[in-house]
Order: sequence, then C-alpha cells, then structure tokens
Amino acid sequence: MLQQRSSGLLLHITSLPSPHGLGDLGSEAYRFVDFLADSGQTYWQILPITPVDPGAGFSPYSSPSAFAGNVLLISLEKLAEQGFLSAEEVEAAALPLSNRTNLWVAYERKMPLLRQAAQTFQLNATTTQRVDYELFCQEESHWLNDYALFTTLQQDTGEYWWVRWPPDLVRRDPQALAREIDRLSDAMETIKILQFLFDQQWKELVDYCFSKRVHLIGDIPIYVQHNSPDVWAFQEIFKLNEHGMPTFVAGAPPDYFSAEGQRWGNPVYDWPKHEETGFQWWIRRLRHQMKLYSLTRLDHFLGFAVYWEIPASEPTAKVGEWVQAPIDAFLDAMYRQFDTLPIIAEDLGARTPDVQPHLRHFQIPGMRLLQFGFGEDVATSSHIPHNHIINCVVYTGTHDNPTTAGWWMGTDQVSRNNVEAYLGVEVTTTNVTAHLSRLTMQSVARLAILPLQDALNLDESHRMNTPGEASPGGAGSNWSWRYLPDQLTDEVATRLLAITKMTGRI
Repeated sequence: MLQQRSSGLLLHITSLPSPHGLGDLGSEAYRFVDFLADSGQTYWQILPITPVDPGAGFSPYSSPSAFAGNVLLISLEKLAEQGFLSAEEVEAAALPLSNRTNLWVAYERKMPLLRQAAQTFQLNATTTQRVDYELFCQEESHWLNDYALFTTLQQDTGEYWWVRWPPDLVRRDPQALAREIDRLSDAMETIKILQFLFDQQWKELVDYCFSKRVHLIGDIPIYVQHNSPDVWAFQEIFKLNEHGMPTFVAGAPPDYFSAEGQRWGNPVYDWPKHEETGFQWWIRRLRHQMKLYSLTRLDHFLGFAVYWEIPASEPTAKVGEWVQAPIDAFLDAMYRQFDTLPIIAEDLGARTPDVQPHLRHFQIPGMRLLQFGFGEDVATSSHIPHNHIINCVVYTGTHDNPTTAGWWMGTDQVSRNNVEAYLGVEVTTTNVTAHLSRLTMQSVARLAILPLQDALNLDESHRMNTPGEASPGGAGSNWSWRYLPDQLTDEVATRLLAITKMTGRI
C-alpha cells in the first residue's frame, strides 16, 4: 500500500481546539487539514472514532461499538447551520478553551443538545435529508439496527449490562426483539439520526481532506467490549457460556513492566467459528473502515497470530496461556474479498517475531518507534533507523508514548548515551525532539508519522495517554490533551515543509 515516500501527523479529533470541551468535526478540523497541506503532509492519523464509554474513562480503545461513530465529535456549529439547533443554544453551551478538557463536563453539556438536534431533524428535515437518511439506514443496517436497539434497551431497562436483561432478550428471541423494536421505535430513531448526522459530517471532512490531497489513517482495536451490540448480536463468534458471560478474556502476560500482566477483560474470539463463517464479521468490519479511511491501523495485530487467553474467573493476567489464531486463513480470506488490504499492523511487543513472517508474506507494513531503538540492543533493534525496511511506518512515538522531550527526560543513561553516539552531537532536552524527528523523516521507511506534540516540541505534560493508569475522564487525565489555536503557526508549517521536502516526502 505504501507506494511512495510520504509523511503525516498523528492527532486525534478530540485534541482539536473546538469550542465545546473536546475537538469535533467543525471548523478547527478543516483548519488542521489546511495546516497539513501547507506543511507538505500527506496523512492525518487519528485514533478510533467509535463511541466512547464514560465508565471506561472515555478511552477510544474501549468502545461499546465496533461500527458506530462517536457522536460527541459532531460539530454543534454545523448543526446550527442546518437549522437543527439555534446559534444562541450553541453559543451558550461553549466552554473555555484549554489544553486539557474535562471529558465528563463536555459529555454532560453536549449530549442534551445532540438529542435535541435529532428531534428537530425528525420534525423539520427536508425531503432530500430524509431520503439521504433512509439510504444511510439501509446501507448501514447490518450494524445500525442492533446498535440502536441495544442502546435504547440500556436506557429503557435501566440495566447497562445486557446479560442482566430478560432471558428472551439475552438470547435474542425473534419475537421478543420484534416486540421491543415496535415499542421503542421513537427512541431508536433518535440514535439512528445521530449516527446519520455524524456520518454526514465525517464525509464532508473526508471530501475536504481529498481536495487538499490529505489522506486519513484510522485505527481500530482488535477486541470489542463484552457489553456491546457486537457481542450481543454475534454471541456465537466469542467464547461465552450459556448465559452470555465470557469464559476467557484477553490480556497480556506478566512482563518486566507489570508483575501481574494486563487483564483487559474483552471476550476473546472463537476463531474456529469465525473460520466456519468465512470471517464474515471481520470482512464487514474492515469494509466499514475502508469507507472511512485511506489506511487503517490494526491495533494489537499480534492477536491475529497468537493471543494471551485468561480464564474469566482469574482476577489478574498471571494465569493464562498463549493460543494460536488462524492468521494465514484470516489474511487469505481478506485478500480474496478485497483487491487491496489498506492496513498498517501494530506489531509492537515482545512477541513481534510471531507476526513478522506473515507481514512479509502478505506485504503488510508494520510499525517502528524511534524511542524503542536506543537501548542495549541498539545495533540490532528493528526500531533503529539503520535497520528500518521500506515497507513500514516509522514514528518518533505514538499516543501511548511520552512526547519525545518527555521520553528524553525519563529514559536511562544508556539510551541517552546511544542517542548522542548515534547522532554524533550533544543532545539536550531542548533539541532532542528536532533530532529524532529528523531521523524519523530521514528513515528509508516509506511513511513517517510525527505526533503533533513532537512537531510542536512539547514536553511530557502534553502526553495523550499513559497505558495502565486510571483514566476517569477529568481534566488532566488520559485522552484529554488538546492543542491551543495559536500553536499552529506559520513558522511550524514552514519548518515541517522544509524537512518534508529535504527528505523526499512531498
């Protein structure tokens, strides 16, 4: 998929300085696209745009849907332009600009207005809007109907967890589902309209990106939440018991960083059942992604080859085993279905060698992180520039890493010495970001991505996410970082453009 040298920036939509507490699909998104174009960038990489769960700290990697859009990203200003909200209502809901957002406050302020806009759409939509809406509902029915019913049942029953619903709903008895769809049709309509409005705003942004020759790179986690319409509607392709509860959950084994490992809690896939269906659920999921993005990063790609399976009764990840997954059969099925497979494999971690032969065979680009390249194994590390390959994507760091300046402040002396020896210059907190960003752009890798924080030379206080730390969604917690409008200067764009031209990535 990576046919020529190019580069881009990593920034999630929520990190835009939009006026309602978190970034959205409004004017600041278009301004950022202009900045990308002016600085010679070809790609804008984002994090997952599926709905976020307040109970999971608003993490975009712990979503209650694998297909739906995060309606918090809808621009209220654009809804006002369409007449679904008044300008006064939108202005009254604005929050002060800050480089950190309180996601709870933004959620509580924005959701009532979104529901109000959906109700106005029901009453006042034009004929053209209604036709577009009906077409959207038809094309997305394979996930939209289940998502709308699931979300409405949560609200109607007051029970968030589907396994505690009445037994006929848990086992999805057709008569019971038909009864609830008829009874809850109005509430379901509100949810569908919001998904339609999100879809419309997303398509408008994608069209603008294309007009500026900017492509979007999306991101999807390999696993889905147990408490989701995806598991509820397709219980047979997950390892569940007769009551719908997981028998095994996903995670990572104990290692140097975590004595108890990581127990993520997502139900693991019943891969033999997936194979029996020809991987139809995954085909639908990837086809959906291809409509949204030019490229998609598959998070935890290792899980398609081998995954850590933890008995659901275990409180930690200490007890578990590595289980093989059918990666070759999976990829064969994907390549039979699609002419090309526009994905980037997140192949980081101790068991990276398990997936490398498959990536080479199917010519799927993996990832390289410069921050991982300067340890004791500097000569042989796959992350050090002299060992990069053409068919990969190189980063200074990702959303899960410190900013480069923050990494330098926190790293060990061996890595510091290796950075200076590798570069042949004195490296300081002030210049380390520029040096590693330049190395990233100079790499033989076809695609180079810099987090916006590194493009702006920001310190550790601007980190997006610290894995393993609790994220309650308040100001200063994970996923809450935003840049301020005056940080996107002409000087930054000119500097980026110069290094992009020099390294042949225009």
